[in-house]
Amino acid sequence: MNYAKNFRSLPWSIFFRNYLIIIFVFQSCVNGKNDQTKKSNNNGDEKRVFDVNFGTNKNYAIDDCIPLAFGDFNADKIIDIFCRNTKGDTIRVMVNDDRSPTSKEICKVNITGVIYDALAADFDADSKLDLFVLYKLKPDQIGYNGGILWGNRVKLNDLQPIDYLFENIPTTLDANGDSYVELLGMISIDKTTFKPACLYLKNRAVTSIEYLPDDIHLRTGTTQATVDLNNDLVADLFLTITVNNAPKFRLYELPITKLTLIKEYDPPPGIAIYHLSTFADIDADGELEHILPVCMKADCSDSRIYVRDDDEWHQLPIKFGDGVRFPLKNELPSPLDQIPLSIKISDYNLDGYPDIVTVMKQSVSGNIVPIILQNRACEGDANSPCTYNRTFTPQGEESFVLAATNATMAVFFDILENGYPDLLVLQGSKNQNFKLIGFQNSLVQDVHFIKVMVISTFSCETCSHQKKLPYGNNQPGQSIKMETITIMNGIKDYWVKLAAVQMSQSGQLTLELPYVIIGLGSTPNFVEKITVGVPPNIESNKLFRTYTQMIPNSQVVVVPSPLMNPEKWHSKLFITPSRMILHTGIALGVTLIVLAGALAILQYREKLEDDRERKVQAQAFHYDAL
Repeated sequence: MNYAKNFRSLPWSIFFRNYLIIIFVFQSCVNGKNDQTKKSNNNGDEKRVFDVNFGTNKNYAIDDCIPLAFGDFNADKIIDIFCRNTKGDTIRVMVNDDRSPTSKEICKVNITGVIYDALAADFDADSKLDLFVLYKLKPDQIGYNGGILWGNRVKLNDLQPIDYLFENIPTTLDANGDSYVELLGMISIDKTTFKPACLYLKNRAVTSIEYLPDDIHLRTGTTQATVDLNNDLVADLFLTITVNNAPKFRLYELPITKLTLIKEYDPPPGIAIYHLSTFADIDADGELEHILPVCMKADCSDSRIYVRDDDEWHQLPIKFGDGVRFPLKNELPSPLDQIPLSIKISDYNLDGYPDIVTVMKQSVSGNIVPIILQNRACEGDANSPCTYNRTFTPQGEESFVLAATNATMAVFFDILENGYPDLLVLQGSKNQNFKLIGFQNSLVQDVHFIKVMVISTFSCETCSHQKKLPYGNNQPGQSIKMETITIMNGIKDYWVKLAAVQMSQSGQLTLELPYVIIGLGSTPNFVEKITVGVPPNIESNKLFRTYTQMIPNSQVVVVPSPLMNPEKWHSKLFITPSRMILHTGIALGVTLIVLAGALAILQYREKLEDDRERKVQAQAFHYDAL
């Protein structure tokens, strides 16, 4: 019988060995991203996060592409790219595939003239992304022509020009809190006199125009935005205006039909060049801050970033390095030389503190390269005291990113749709076509995130029988606040509040995404609260709702419908925005099938062995009887 027991244990050892092999193979598939990062770490770049390779030596690149806007054009929950060619007479829609990753052209439209910018939004409220194009028929003309490319998720229609001129690039906003997207800028009807106005586009036509007060003159090449800067979850109108030939910032209470001044303030003194403002909760206190990159000298040799917090300006104590500065406009190729510089913000390491990427010029080499600035606590000393509690540190170990010379723009973009912000860098010069290249975020730390997207209140009546739902229609000015409990600096039950804004501005290549990614650090717990607020209207300025106990590493899509009843707003929760759950499910399913098959085989062999023993015992009894 001992030999029989040994015989029976043999299949178990074989099964266990095969089981381990299967688990190892599928674990490699699920964690392929981590494996790739570890491979790069073994080469000595232990701190590098961004890799030029996606998975097994796959690259992400789009030739002859200047990104003008982002949005989910074909409603597959994957953000696509609206490109302009180098010549400037063609708009292309590049749809992304998060599994490859690849980007392919789904349609293109030729336009007479030179394209300078484009704004993606659902202008006619049909839950399909459209594109408003700014172009010039002659290079020396005053102002920009405007026209609309209406979209149907498959293609863009031919350009429909409108009979207005724009002195500067307008921005999108929900001016009256009705979910319709309007345009705000210096607009001219007679093509001579420009006035600050809001242009309404409904029923695929310009339906009306709302003029702002006469004392408002929107400053060319500056930021106009809808963002909550007084911490009440209600979007306000942020304007950069000109007063006595000097810039001034104003904050107004919406809706635009009863515009009320909240406050106004001046920029820091002694500034020579103003770049575009942006807004982020860089100190993770639950309130958004106004961030302003500037040059103190005309040659930009003294480049700085200021933050406004508690109604005071603070110079961020950033050490860019010797000879590293913001590039001048004339150092960039067309059309980048017509557009002010902007810094892009996202929490790429998911530690709860938003980081920065921008392009800067290295005076020693003469190259313009992308610079990643990581948000860190300020630890000053006697020689370099802290002027603010946070600072940004240039990441010199990002060798792949720094090797991207002739860079003209850099922006965070979740290529793989897995919640980890990747990086897009635009390369080009006066003598070569532009090329957009991607860098994968290969972060391996045990960190978590939550991804929030707020879409239009309009339901797509034609989508009830379709598989593609109207996601990602680029609603501007949505306020988002996250609250949760974590462990920070050794303190248990530490209450964290983080604020964000979805698409505070558009145009001027600001390239803000139609969602926000909030880093949770190493907190694996449920997110206690997520509060979403939409721009106010004439009936109510308290249009927000709080969702509780949200799962980390998930995407929340909020549909504020019915608009005036937040308690009945719809939401969809996607456990993870990536395909990893599918890979894990396949691995688990195959493992269960193998286990079931192995158990069935073992049970069958057990049955055969029992039958053989019974026969042996029966024969033994028979011989004893004899």
